[in-house]
Amino acid sequence: MLAAPLPEMVQPSSGSTVAFVLVVTFVVVTFLAGTRRADEADGGQWFARVALGTFAWLGITAAASASGMLGRQTLPPPLMIFFVASMAVALWVGLSRLGSRLASAVPLAALVAFHGFRLPLELVLHAWYEQGVLPVQMTYEGHNFDIVTGIVAVLVGLWLWRAKPPAALARKVVLGFNVIGLGLLITVASIAVMSSPIPLRQYMDDPPVLLALHVPYGWIVPFCVGAALAGHVIIFRRLRQSS
Repeated sequence: MLAAPLPEMVQPSSGSTVAFVLVVTFVVVTFLAGTRRADEADGGQWFARVALGTFAWLGITAAASASGMLGRQTLPPPLMIFFVASMAVALWVGLSRLGSRLASAVPLAALVAFHGFRLPLELVLHAWYEQGVLPVQMTYEGHNFDIVTGIVAVLVGLWLWRAKPPAALARKVVLGFNVIGLGLLITVASIAVMSSPIPLRQYMDDPPVLLALHVPYGWIVPFCVGAALAGHVIIFRRLRQSS
């Protein structure tokens, strides 16, 4: 029996699309800024390679979304492969020598405040729900409370920067933030997978999550979910270094 064709995704508004692209731009720019800082502390030898790899990954993931391959109803689902590959790259960045250098060179306040991008991203996701692009469970009106991570990241980042708390207190607060933020990230990522048109789908209310099948929205997987995952890993490495 032939698989049913995927429904067409409702086109997000121009304003929400611009806002989403700005969020992705923030993630890329801040990552490269942190990399530049770490490279300078390390003698200035490898920033250009990381920048080239970052822009190549932007192009590769955009090409995958634009190709139409991710919408094929085959086993294993190409959409799931795209997600797993994006998370694997994020983990590789966080656990690599680059991740160690970022953990050492970037101030802890900046590492935490970086996750503030999840606040505007969640507002974009809610706008897309109101426009009929996403199902309700992908928003804070449903089962996705990752907006809390974005708000707390800004507050804790400012506190670390302005108050200069004792190291032991800062460590406890940041560890708590990182554990909760990672838990919320895993939750929303699981919801997205279970709302996608793959055999693992559990949320059957329409519309399904089809963002990864379209440019530029597919960047939400490698450059939003993936960046948040790498960011949490790097914070854990920083806390381990400071201990």
